[in-house]
Amino acid sequence: MEVVVDNFKPKITRPFKRKNEWWVKLITKDGEYIMKFKTPLEAEDAIYGMLDDLQVYGGKVKLILREGNVIEGIKVLELYKPSAKELVDEYFS
Repeated sequence: MEVVVDNFKPKITRPFKRKNEWWVKLITKDGEYIMKFKTPLEAEDAIYGMLDDLQVYGGKVKLILREGNVIEGIKVLELYKPSAKELVDEYFS
């Protein structure tokens, strides 16, 4: 199943082990999604790589999901990068 999410700005948990896999939860205001990895290194790479910009700025993404809100693929369609002024205003408000 493919879902397009307009304002995807997840809070991401640390990787945790479950059934010989490493799971990461992406928590949004719409719900929770799970990403599964084979090693903790792969999970850390995803968190500090691709998911880091989404965590900070948010964006429009296409999620390829299977049963149980497990993410099989993420395609970033647009990344919302605000100006420095907008970031400062958001921080102090």
